[in-house]
Amino acid sequence: MNTEYAFGYICRNFTISTLFIFSVNAISGEPDSHKELTQYLDEVRGESAIPAMAVEVITAGKVSYIEGFGYLDEKLTKPTTDKTLFRAASISKLFTAQAIMKLVERRKLSLDDEVGLYIPQLEKSQITIKQLLTHSSGLTDVIRPVSVKQGRSLKRYLELVRGAVPEESESHSFVFSDTNYNLLGEIILSVSGQRYDAFIYDNIFKPAKIRKSHFYDGSNENFAETHPTYRGKLIDKLEQRPYDLAFNPSEGLIANVYDLSQWLTLTLNHAPVILDKQSFDAMLVPQVKTTWGEIYMALGWQVYENEYGKVARHPGSVRGYKSLVLTYPDSKNAIIILSNSSDTPRWEIAKSITEILNKTGEW
Repeated sequence: MNTEYAFGYICRNFTISTLFIFSVNAISGEPDSHKELTQYLDEVRGESAIPAMAVEVITAGKVSYIEGFGYLDEKLTKPTTDKTLFRAASISKLFTAQAIMKLVERRKLSLDDEVGLYIPQLEKSQITIKQLLTHSSGLTDVIRPVSVKQGRSLKRYLELVRGAVPEESESHSFVFSDTNYNLLGEIILSVSGQRYDAFIYDNIFKPAKIRKSHFYDGSNENFAETHPTYRGKLIDKLEQRPYDLAFNPSEGLIANVYDLSQWLTLTLNHAPVILDKQSFDAMLVPQVKTTWGEIYMALGWQVYENEYGKVARHPGSVRGYKSLVLTYPDSKNAIIILSNSSDTPRWEIAKSITEILNKTGEW
């Protein structure tokens, strides 16, 4: 495949590409707001040279809009749909946080437990599970992911992390770190006796009827269907972020917007098949102030308030992919964005979608 997508011109030709947009709303007369959204999103995709993008909107706890934009191949034969798989990156952390809360509900652990109770390599650490969830452990990402072919075991990864663990017990300031959530994944294994991805499948994916999304398992068949890009060009394989099984709890999710909408509607509606209402509520309580203005870390979620109300969000980003889950919990409204470009203006897109839907009265 060429290093530059042959359909770069199509990305900028809104009239042609719009003809191929997949939409569940096109079956019957769609609201004017949806037509406006489609036009806006296709224009943004073209202007930002995003080869493939999928967007989903939830209104009052129900899916109201879901579309795929662009193509997966140079010949323009494979349009992006709501089932197209992207690397969702740090959106993985929301599933990890819910899994931890599920174990709390079952009284298998407490958020105040020290990590060393469950991970022998860190038995001297006084870091707590809550500190991992809120990125206030003091841990940084000094250990980077490596490809499965390099054969680094999970045990070896934990040994490397041990050397980076601070010994002091006092609270630490906020530092966003994949390491925190990779350790949470190890705790899930230690407590449940199940591999991380198996626990997520049984306790979240299965009740949410998630069928195609998954965590990378080391096989070539389980890569994302979309290829990572930067400025409209494919990123060389040697420069791509490697898939590392030890990083599944922090960034390993490969997902489509349809499956994510199944899960997010249950989350917004406090569905007991996922968690108890008390747990859902606890996950949104601000815990630690971040370095991002007035945004706080809750348990997994990043929370703040804007002119439209309380916001709970989580972005995802690895080289060549950008994603976003942004919710308004009180109104049960939400936006999901998945894309295979480092240039996707996800914050601008989410802001514009919110403005369009509030202007038209749909939200």
